[in-house]
Amino acid sequence: MEPTPKQATSAIRVCAQLTRVYKTIDLVRLDERTNNIYILANNSIEAEVSRTGEIFWL
Repeated sequence: MEPTPKQATSAIRVCAQLTRVYKTIDLVRLDERTNNIYILANNSIEAEVSRTGEIFWL
């Protein structure tokens, strides 16, 4: 499955926000169970991007 355009744009926005404050991006993965994009940064900051582009900080 491919990410939606809104989802991809939101994921890039999250990564840009994180790198702007010098956090390393450790993992970006499309979760095949939920179809959400999972982002792990600095081994402790987690975010999920839904198919509609909503960002959830975990």
